[in-house]
Amino acid sequence: MKAPASFQLDRALRGLRGRKRCLILMHDNPDPDCLAGAEGLRVLFGKKLHLTCTIARGGIIGRAENRALVDVLGLDLVPMEKIDPAGFDLVALIDTQPGAGNNSLPQGVQAHVVIDHHPLRGPHPGVIWEDIRSSMGASSTIVYEYLHKKRVPIDARLATLFLYAIKTETRDLGREATRAERAAYIDLVQKADHDLLDRIAHPKHPREHFAALDRALRNARLHGHLLAVNLGALDYPDLVAEIADLMLSYDRARWVVCVGYHGGAVYLSIRTEVENAHAGGLIRRVVGPDGAAGGHGRIAGGRMYARVNSDAELAPLYEQVVRNVCREVGVPWEPSTQLLPQFAR
Repeated sequence: MKAPASFQLDRALRGLRGRKRCLILMHDNPDPDCLAGAEGLRVLFGKKLHLTCTIARGGIIGRAENRALVDVLGLDLVPMEKIDPAGFDLVALIDTQPGAGNNSLPQGVQAHVVIDHHPLRGPHPGVIWEDIRSSMGASSTIVYEYLHKKRVPIDARLATLFLYAIKTETRDLGREATRAERAAYIDLVQKADHDLLDRIAHPKHPREHFAALDRALRNARLHGHLLAVNLGALDYPDLVAEIADLMLSYDRARWVVCVGYHGGAVYLSIRTEVENAHAGGLIRRVVGPDGAAGGHGRIAGGRMYARVNSDAELAPLYEQVVRNVCREVGVPWEPSTQLLPQFAR
């Protein structure tokens, strides 16, 4: 997969000459794809432009594998609340876009670089480097291609990071992977540290993971081929995606929607096995003007604007979300069946 004809890497790099300090910001609660893209961009800008780069994160890193990724590879991430954007003359967004609603870019702060594989949410006035390829399987692949094209060496640590990002984002090249992901995978698998990769991919899980799985199994209901899960209070936002991934393995589920709340905010995640499902567009229709959401192909996530601090407050919002998903995927809201009626609470 080649970059869009309108995007030229050499010209983009020349356009940033003279900048000194770059803030690289990912989407909130970052996953391996944006972590790899951010670290790769830091290396590229450091090697080719001698920029001093700071990688900022919004939200938290809750999923055990993602925490292991950060810890094992020693990624240096600064919480966004500790960042003063005025101290940077360049701002880059990776795996997200201005106005997407899933990043912590302060209002009024101009983004200059936007790199993403989600559908265009523009226009983006003031952006001088925009490389958005919605047909690509991972944003990190775009950054990998930059390094490859500019002959920037990729050491074992960075190769491990890129490889794990592509593996998880494309589910081992089985989900939305393009020729670019396959080519990157072949190169990276030879350079990566597979001992580190094993430590990242198979971490110990906290009690909260199993508590959420217990709630999911007890609360899950099947609406036709849609499995809907009310997770209630979340110990960390990533749990909605984590449980959605697990529940999609149920043999009668073609779609899964998980909903829960954390810190007053409502999070939802959608997974599907349907080819060409356009889950990103579907979840934006489900959320409508009441939240921000996005995704691509077979995975999507979002956050509702309503403030929720109890299971009782979540209940009507959860019902409306599931009704909307049922409408979108063509299954009835009723009748529904409990996944495990003998364990239902």
